[in-house]
Amino acid sequence: MNVAHSKGTKSEHAKRNGAQLSPVHERMSRARALAIAAIFLVAATLTASPLERPMHAVEQIRGLTFVHDVETIAIDRDRLPAMLQAQMEKGLPYSWSDYVTILHLLHLVDPSVKNVEKQLLDLLDQQVLAFYDPDTHVYYSIKQPPKGMPQVPGMSMDEAVAVHELTHALQDQRFNIGPKDRELRDDTDAGMALHAVIEGEATLVMLAKMTEPMNMTVEQIASNEMMLDAMSNASSAMASNSSDAPPYFVKSLSFPYIAGLKFVAAAYRKGGWKAVDAIYDSPPQSTREVMHPDEYFAGHRTTNAFDDHPPLKLDSHLLAVDHLGEFHWNFLLGGNSARGWKGDRITVAQNAFCNPTVLIETKWESPESAKAFRDAYSAFLAKEKVDARIAARGNEIDVAYGSDHALIERFIAR
Repeated sequence: MNVAHSKGTKSEHAKRNGAQLSPVHERMSRARALAIAAIFLVAATLTASPLERPMHAVEQIRGLTFVHDVETIAIDRDRLPAMLQAQMEKGLPYSWSDYVTILHLLHLVDPSVKNVEKQLLDLLDQQVLAFYDPDTHVYYSIKQPPKGMPQVPGMSMDEAVAVHELTHALQDQRFNIGPKDRELRDDTDAGMALHAVIEGEATLVMLAKMTEPMNMTVEQIASNEMMLDAMSNASSAMASNSSDAPPYFVKSLSFPYIAGLKFVAAAYRKGGWKAVDAIYDSPPQSTREVMHPDEYFAGHRTTNAFDDHPPLKLDSHLLAVDHLGEFHWNFLLGGNSARGWKGDRITVAQNAFCNPTVLIETKWESPESAKAFRDAYSAFLAKEKVDARIAARGNEIDVAYGSDHALIERFIAR
């Protein structure tokens, strides 16, 4: 997992032709598909062995060469939590407590959940087998596997995991992913979309390595919808069942691997690795583009912008301005209520007593999709016992709730 790209809600104020191998049977058993799916979450001990062999594997599969060697550092697992925390804080432009406040205010994490930071760190500790940091250009291997992590009989994960993380190093050297990601630190939705491309490509390369004993080609993997669906479903189930962390963390950390793999596979089917290369010239700008790759590849782009009017001017402290995107509304309300998303802007303000107010602006493809969102979100907020004001303007739905009633009135009436 590329921890350097693990991100949550941001703030505006403070915020890839492998060589053809012999054919395999077209009908792959579901058991095999599920076994391959386990690569998302199953660990094996990584050692500080030289990286020449996995780097060569990445180059052979990916059809690109590394520009230079990759520095590697092996660490003990007991050092990992502090490193993970530092990686998270590096991606947050405000304090951890403000981040938790925003998650609770938006009901992405139940407001009653305590020790949110520890739960996220524990979840990451269960999943992280190694990581590549594009800011320092260092590959970190973890000497010990996570406690209680099951093993897949007959599968050696060491090199496969290294191949995944070293694909990130290749992306860094070839496509400059670190600066691209930092440019999006004010936009959670666009950041998740770019992260999906990065992780989806690395997962496809890793799958190619994992299935070498089965004589599968990248093209066969990318074209096997049953295999991709089985991996996605199995991985989601395993992730959900392996942690007591809030579902939002599980879903948001899984999204780049699962949806990203399908997105990159769609690109590969259209033009091989060259088509994947081209994505980095114009990456998806929203999770909608990742979740519906046919739209992206047909040129029907959906970027998140509110160029027609600026954010409401505030007299109170601006805590966060961000874009959530279809992924987050899907998580909160379900897919049918999030379909037709065109954009959103979430503003969180605090008064002098640090009491928050949330202002939500959304755009939809049609009055019908706007109404579906409004009805579903109204029901959700009522269930969460949130007293909200809602205004509908054709394809736009505005929602406001919190302590500053004057600000809410001004927002709704504008």
